[in-house]
Amino acid sequence: MNNLCHLEFDVTDLERAQTFYGGLFGWTFRSFTPTMVVFGLGDTHIGGLQRVDAVRTGLSPSVWFKVPSLEEYRAKALKLGGKADHPISVVPGVGHSTLVSDPDGNLVGMVQYTD
Repeated sequence: MNNLCHLEFDVTDLERAQTFYGGLFGWTFRSFTPTMVVFGLGDTHIGGLQRVDAVRTGLSPSVWFKVPSLEEYRAKALKLGGKADHPISVVPGVGHSTLVSDPDGNLVGMVQYTD
């Protein structure tokens, strides 16, 4: 728990990004949704490439941490001076996720896996 579980890059061209990162790091890719491929080394998951219309500086890459309870960690973030303005969303086949902001506005992704 509380370990980095997913690194995500926003990209405008999935094929071009796969060629770049695959060539650079040797990552392998598999389709996850129509706009996302996930990548890793062998069976080890590292993250995903999310197709967007335009990459917004400062929002990519995003980091995601595995937590036992999104509600508990959202409450912790608020108590510690952060914000929890983003809804909890379903991640198909994985569980649920949400974003919180630290006191400086940095986004922190959290994932609660379905066991």
